[in-house]
Amino acid sequence: GGEEAPKQEASAEDVFNALLNKVTYASKLTDYSDSAATTYMGLPEGATVTMYVGNALYADELTWIKLAQISDMEYAEKIVDKHLDELYDQYLSYHPDEVPKIESALIWKNGMDIILCVTDDYDNAKALMENPNASVTQSGADTGDTGNTTAPATTDPTESEPTVDVTEPIPTYPSDVVLNAKGYPAITTEYTWKDAGNCMIVGNMAYEYYGYSDDAAKNYAKLVSATADALNGQTNVYCLVIPTAVGVVFPDNLAEKYNGYEDQGARLEQIYGYMSENVIPVNIFEKLMQHRNEYLYYRTDWHWSAIGAYYGYEKFCEVKGVSPYTMDQRIERVYEGYKGPFAGKDSALSATPDTVYAYEPYFYEDVSMVFTDTNGNKIAWPVIADGDSYGSDGKYLIFAAGDQPIAEFTNPKVTDGSVAIVVKESFGNAMMAYFPDHYSTVYEIDYRHWSGDLVQFARQVGADDIIFANNIGMVRSSLLIGKLDNIIP
Repeated sequence: GGEEAPKQEASAEDVFNALLNKVTYASKLTDYSDSAATTYMGLPEGATVTMYVGNALYADELTWIKLAQISDMEYAEKIVDKHLDELYDQYLSYHPDEVPKIESALIWKNGMDIILCVTDDYDNAKALMENPNASVTQSGADTGDTGNTTAPATTDPTESEPTVDVTEPIPTYPSDVVLNAKGYPAITTEYTWKDAGNCMIVGNMAYEYYGYSDDAAKNYAKLVSATADALNGQTNVYCLVIPTAVGVVFPDNLAEKYNGYEDQGARLEQIYGYMSENVIPVNIFEKLMQHRNEYLYYRTDWHWSAIGAYYGYEKFCEVKGVSPYTMDQRIERVYEGYKGPFAGKDSALSATPDTVYAYEPYFYEDVSMVFTDTNGNKIAWPVIADGDSYGSDGKYLIFAAGDQPIAEFTNPKVTDGSVAIVVKESFGNAMMAYFPDHYSTVYEIDYRHWSGDLVQFARQVGADDIIFANNIGMVRSSLLIGKLDNIIP
């Protein structure tokens, strides 16, 4: 939890308004109160939540929880602490520079009111909690642009034709590939695991922890289902939940000993089982398991690689009934020396950086991308940027300009006017070079940054398909489900 400010007699309304109007935040705060119940799941009955959050690049937040009775305070405090823990875990992987801000979050309590304030403008916020009429000093938060402006070199695309077989048989493995009891390539290690906060380290690979939440899974399924039901007969809604490394490539001999190890395959079946019959599930678990001896996930980052993302795309094509363009048919780009967010946690990780592989669209010379940044600027950008121009810790940002509110991909080689919308967090970025080969237009929406109405937008652009592409860790995060809830009416 955060640091508790001294108690005083000011009203919660005065404190909240002072914090909202006098404190400097890293980006403009937006009213997310309609989604707050999803973010703060499990609050006592009768509690009301007023919640303002900033651009998702930053952890800034101002929330006022008003309880129905004093006896609810202790339980509500635990919910707030849980939210801060979740915020910490999310930003440790996603934007670690924000972690100190979360660790110094301020909590004000009085009677039946709790106010949480997450800001870099710590001194002013603390002073206003003690006295809402206090004068504040000027504070400048860093809202610098993290964009990169280097486009990749031009290369001619391959001329080979697309494959026609849309179903991939179970692979036949070389004789030197040992299979485990379930018939998948066996992965074993002589190492044990080391706890490293939000991940565990085995040798020179980090695995983000995963724990299932049934309430969160039902809420996610409800939102995807609401979209599919609202657009039934107009737009196909696909749901592609992405397993994380610990569910696919964690060593077999450690999984057997790990108390509480979650079978993500079984959990995915459970999550899809909660969805409306109007949702088309794209269960990629089996496909990834068949290829688990390949470089599907980074070792120093929690994301999957473009190779793992390719198999997710291949399964989507199988479900949709179209022919995927193979990795061999695409231009491959290779960037060495990637040190992801986990690299600093252990010398074995920092000593063995990842290699980032990227695969251009098949229609490389024709597919174009324009993204709209958080300030509303429209910027033309390469689908795959030049990884050599990024620092060693930023190479995952080469995929589709990183995390932007919305991007539009156009492919004049597909002339049927087809439109898709991909709703995703950062795991979806590695898939975005694949989808535009099959549509005239693809819109990529990052629900953490975008603030429109998804159903209305789908009708406006005449979307044929919506693809929800989010990782299974997101499906247990009330924080992120709350952000998704904000764009689904």
